[in-house]
Amino acid sequence: MRILPISKIKGKLNEFVDAVSSTQDQITITKNGAPAAVLVGADEWESLQETLYWLAQPGIRESIAEADADIASGRTYGEDEIRAEFGVPRRPH
Repeated sequence: MRILPISKIKGKLNEFVDAVSSTQDQITITKNGAPAAVLVGADEWESLQETLYWLAQPGIRESIAEADADIASGRTYGEDEIRAEFGVPRRPH
């Protein structure tokens, strides 16, 4: 993440928008030496919003911790087991 004063951004906004939209980079823009805004690409913003949405769901952190524990202890399922459990046939090759 880069930190730039607003004076560096003025007149070059298009250049900085191109930079953040083609990467996952973020630019913190300062005004009078203090952080004032953050410039991120649209895809990165959408990803951050989706992450925040899921983390705000009740019980999600516990579910993730439980899944991590299952994986660590070897309690996992293969594709065939999952297809059998839900009655989903294999796709033809």
